[in-house]
Amino acid sequence: MNNFALLACRKLLFLDVVEAAKHIGGVEPRTWRYYESGRSSLPDAIVKKMHNLIRRRESLLKEMRLAAQSHRQLGQGRQVVPYYVTFEQFVQETGLDDVLEWRLDMSVKSALYIEDLLVFY
Repeated sequence: MNNFALLACRKLLFLDVVEAAKHIGGVEPRTWRYYESGRSSLPDAIVKKMHNLIRRRESLLKEMRLAAQSHRQLGQGRQVVPYYVTFEQFVQETGLDDVLEWRLDMSVKSALYIEDLLVFY
């Protein structure tokens, strides 16, 4: 993974620099910006975490896509799902106090919305 791939993965996961630095790298945002600019080399641990998150996203995407397609095949139209705009909403509704899970949820649901499989409330 190079600096451009790191940037693309972070954006795909809907993470801002501060969130990625804290929850993936355990580093200061400035250090993360150095990774993305190519000024500093990426630690293997960060590369591994990013690959794991992207794999998890793909798995969730596949699972939710199948559920939404089944919903539509039953004649029920697009599946209606919550979209948590804030982390506080996500925690309150799901009980999960995990920024990465919240951002994965946003990323996957947004992709399925673009595919016209979901509607948000």
